[in-house]
Amino acid sequence: MATTHLSDSVLVQQYIAGNENALAMLINRHQSKIYGFIYSKLPDRDVADDIFQDTFIKVIKTLKSNAYNEEGKFLPWVMRIAHNLIVDHFRKNKKMPVVRDTDEFSIFSVIKDDSKTIEGLMISQVIEEDLRRIIQELPADQKEVLVMRIYQDLSFNEIAEITGVSINTALGRMRYALMNLRKVIEKNKIILTN
Repeated sequence: MATTHLSDSVLVQQYIAGNENALAMLINRHQSKIYGFIYSKLPDRDVADDIFQDTFIKVIKTLKSNAYNEEGKFLPWVMRIAHNLIVDHFRKNKKMPVVRDTDEFSIFSVIKDDSKTIEGLMISQVIEEDLRRIIQELPADQKEVLVMRIYQDLSFNEIAEITGVSINTALGRMRYALMNLRKVIEKNKIILTN
């Protein structure tokens, strides 16, 4: 069996049993999603790099001490660790998180713009700025779920695990976020197509 097809839980077991390469495979498999999540909350490369490293230091310590028991839920468990480290970072620095688009996550990875004209590009930029501004006005819990679902393509199960709420709460927050976005768009007569 090729090692690239092994499940996360098998790789975790192999790492605990002493196979250092198994951890490298897990990191490679999930680093873009985990780093993208961290960077969306902390859009400073140096800070995001530190949190990413701290996340895996904590993962290694937990696995080495045989304290890992999230069978089959490796990614949500790691995302929860990253989420907690981000919260700790904001508590230490007493700053509120700002959600921004990143190189990896932009609303235009969801909304396609096939026009190559300067006018089309300018309109797209205005739409993207309007959408970013509207998202910033959402309550923090709704904004968090919306960003994780749309920009980071996480499932509601993963969002619930990471944020420590029930799946129904995560779904409810997304529903309210979309309702609030719709209200602001209608109230301000914002056009999100070009």
